[in-house]
Amino acid sequence: MYPLLKALHITFALSSAALFCWRLALSWRGRRTRGWQRWAPHLVDTLLLLSALALVHLAMPWPLPRWLQAKLGLLLGYIVLAGFALRSTQRPTKTLFSVLALGALGGIFYLALAKPWW
Repeated sequence: MYPLLKALHITFALSSAALFCWRLALSWRGRRTRGWQRWAPHLVDTLLLLSALALVHLAMPWPLPRWLQAKLGLLLGYIVLAGFALRSTQRPTKTLFSVLALGALGGIFYLALAKPWW
């Protein structure tokens, strides 16, 4: 059960990151998403979160390891920064939030792969 759930979680994580980059590129071009383009990222993010909760329930000790706590903190920051990046209209502000959101996303992926001892 765990290997399948982990594979699903990784698939959802990569899909979510790709959809964010795609939406960000559309946002930079001034295009708005419609139809499935608007709701699909939310569905993938919901499935990603549910798979993460299931993995934590199955395999994580309590209290959560510090790397996972840091990952959750970066996730919250990423959600806020990505929202600002997608909605900003002024170029300098959009650039700042885009870079910060992508940096937080990179930090999430780093922690997921490295799982540092701290």
